[in-house]
Amino acid sequence: MLFIRFVMGMMQPTSIHAGYTLAMEVNEPKYRAAVGVLIFLPWALTVIVLGGYGYLLRDWRWFGVTTSLPCLLFLPMLLFLDESPRWLIVRGRHDDALRILRKAARWNKAQLPPEEELRALMDLIRKEALTASTESAASSSGLVKSLKNIMEDVIVLVRTRRMRSITLSFYAQFFVLGMVYYGLSFGADKLGVDPFVYMAVSGVMEVPGGTLTIPLVEKMGRRASSTLFFVITAGSLLVLGFIPDALEWLVITMAMLGRLAISVAFQVVYLYASELFPTEVRVRGLGTCTMQTTVGAMLAPFILEILGSIKSWVPLFVCGVAAFVASVTTFWLPESRTASMLDTVASLEAAHSGAKESRAASLDREMENKETDAQQA
Repeated sequence: MLFIRFVMGMMQPTSIHAGYTLAMEVNEPKYRAAVGVLIFLPWALTVIVLGGYGYLLRDWRWFGVTTSLPCLLFLPMLLFLDESPRWLIVRGRHDDALRILRKAARWNKAQLPPEEELRALMDLIRKEALTASTESAASSSGLVKSLKNIMEDVIVLVRTRRMRSITLSFYAQFFVLGMVYYGLSFGADKLGVDPFVYMAVSGVMEVPGGTLTIPLVEKMGRRASSTLFFVITAGSLLVLGFIPDALEWLVITMAMLGRLAISVAFQVVYLYASELFPTEVRVRGLGTCTMQTTVGAMLAPFILEILGSIKSWVPLFVCGVAAFVASVTTFWLPESRTASMLDTVASLEAAHSGAKESRAASLDREMENKETDAQQA
């Protein structure tokens, strides 16, 4: 049973960030905020349902079985989903990418640039993705090659200055997101409320938080929005230490405000990270960020249990301090609201170092402008 739960815990975040990445890579910049936020709406609705479902079905084994079996319904979707063209181009599978692009153009009644231009852009993007380290690994064989490839996959996220800044900043933010979100989810008993009602109400709070976030993210940008909601989370949780226990309604109100703010921060930061990590490392970046969320979620019950023995509000106060620290790390990141999603680490470094824009990024921007002009015409 523990092994099955381990496999479920490993596969669930993997499937989430893989699907999220695919959805973001095939969308235009003007739709990214809406798609990136609304994709979390089913999560909020499920949280509401699980509050009532857990109240009716108290056996955790049957609860786990009945909530996991519906996942099998998604297996047939693999027959209809296409791979991300961006990922295919970076991997050198240009014919497959062209086939999917033609299908998308046909469905959307759009006009693609000439094939020669597309292939020229693909070749340049592919060349930028072939770094010296990967070429060195390709010249090895057997176990040495495998080990070098694994090390390259990890090191590429922190090798360059800009990539390192993005990776470490998001690692800190995702860790705090996991700790605070699940700390608030598991902390119902510390607040003296019914856990099933608390779960359902928490889900209700996430629905408007997600839907109303879209115009705010578009107007303020990703960095300002994530900073704002981390600060709101921190403020609502830090004041809990100064509220008398007799004012139970105020304690619950501030906890719910913190839950609303951290839920919105979760959506914004996930969107933000998917835009800043280049296609070359996007899945690896989001995957390792999800690992930080898992570590934070693992620590949440221990924080509640150990620090909660001191005072009921201490665990949430600690979560508030962590949320404030996360808000500071957002200043290490560039804004991505109007920027194109980059495909290689080389393009990222060139774009943010004041250097001349890479030829591949320049052609990519030209293609997007041509497509926009064609749609408007």
